[in-house]
This record gives sequence, C-alpha cells and structure tokens, in this order.
Amino acid sequence: MGTFGDTLRQAREDLGASLTEAERETRINRRYLEALEIEDDSSLPPAVYTRGFIRTYCQYLGLSPDGMLDLFGPRRAIDEQVRIRPIPADVATTPRRSFLPVVTLAGLVLLGLVAVYLWGQYTSIRENVGQLEGGAIARPASTPAPGARGAAPAPSPSPTVPGIAVLAIGAPSPGPGAAPAAPVSGLVVEAKAVDKTWLEVWVDGQSVMADTIQPGFTRSYNAEQQVRMRVGNAAGVQVVVNGSSQGPLGARGQAVDAIWGRQ
Repeated sequence: MGTFGDTLRQAREDLGASLTEAERETRINRRYLEALEIEDDSSLPPAVYTRGFIRTYCQYLGLSPDGMLDLFGPRRAIDEQVRIRPIPADVATTPRRSFLPVVTLAGLVLLGLVAVYLWGQYTSIRENVGQLEGGAIARPASTPAPGARGAAPAPSPSPTVPGIAVLAIGAPSPGPGAAPAAPVSGLVVEAKAVDKTWLEVWVDGQSVMADTIQPGFTRSYNAEQQVRMRVGNAAGVQVVVNGSSQGPLGARGQAVDAIWGRQ
C-alpha cells in the first residue's frame, strides 16, 4: 500500500472514528471509504466521482483535499475522460401531446355540417323553383254552406289550363219566386299575408306585382276576366274572392300558381 491510503486511515484513527461513523458523517458508502484507505482501484467508481469522495473525506478528516488529490493522482489518472450517457428522451422530458389531429378532425366535421346545410338550402330552393315553373295545383275554393243567403256557388277548376286550377266565380242563384239578380260584373281578389312569402300577381294578363311580402300585407286586385297569383309559401297568403273566403292557398312552403276567372 502507498502513502495515500495510510494517510487517510491514520487520520481517521487519530480522529477516533470508525468507518461506520465516517460513512454516517460524510454520507459516502463505507465500501468506497474502505477502498480509498486500502487503495483498491477496482472497487472505486469513475474518476469524476472518486475526486468528489476524496475531497469530502479529506475535509471530514481535516486533511488538505488538493494535497491528497495530488498524492492520489500519480497512481491513478483522476482526470481521465468520463463518458456521460445522456438521459433518454422519454425519461428526461414529458412527451408533448399534439392537438393538431383533434383540431383537424373538428375542422373537417364542421366543414361537413356546413356542406350538408348548404346542400339542403340549395335543394329546397330548386324544389320551390321547379314547382313554380311546373305550376302547382292550387287548393280549390271552399264550398259555401247550403242555404246561406248571398253565398256564391263553389268555383270549379277550368279544364282549359293544364296543371293549374282555374277558379271561376259565378253570380249567386236567385231563390224560388225571387226576381233574378243582376249578374256580378268584374272580379275582386283580396290577398292577405299571414307569413313571409314571395307573391307575383297578374290582372287580366298584365303583371302588377312581384315582390316578397311580410305578415300584415293586404291588397285587393280588380279584374274584368282573370286574376292570377304565384306564391312561394302557399300557407302564407289567405284569399277572399268576391267576398268569399278561400282560406290559405296550400301548405307551408308549398309553391302554388292560382288563377281565378269569370265563367
């Protein structure tokens, strides 16, 4: 054994401390302290850790750390390069969670919903336009109750206009023994809006209106022979013809062409 180990052991014994007590005070494993004192290089850790143990042990024993390192140095290369392995990435840092797939999926779902909504609106508009172009059948006028005085007879569809109901308004029939009433001249059609809808009106073949009307809109149209209406929302318009209520022209959202003419 060399002087280095003997010096450490002698200083510990002079201090009156055992290896167990030195371990407790320095917090250096006993087997490393014993390896230093007997100069057992094979039992010591890498040089960078051994240097720290020597400094701590010498401070505890009251020896000069630098002098003891110089004494230990020629026998073992303390400053040898020590390869320090990097800590694996999965241990050193917490993996980041990527929200890009979630955001991308949410964006695709939103685009799909918008596309479905726009397609539904487009389809609805096409159906309404198709019904207006083809001419929907208007709901016939309501039949007055039997025996009601002054009630006009139920109008009948005209077979001369294919696909569109032409409603004719006749004069009321006179009662038994009564003088024949004068024939009703002209045609008066009153339109009242109860819901928002498109309304286009022709009077005796002349276009007199084409606009979107709001609830509360009311207007009368006087004609000699014929009044024609085209509505985009049949339930949104209620009609009175020559004083006889026809009610709404059809169902909500239904496009209807209705014609009333003199028989």
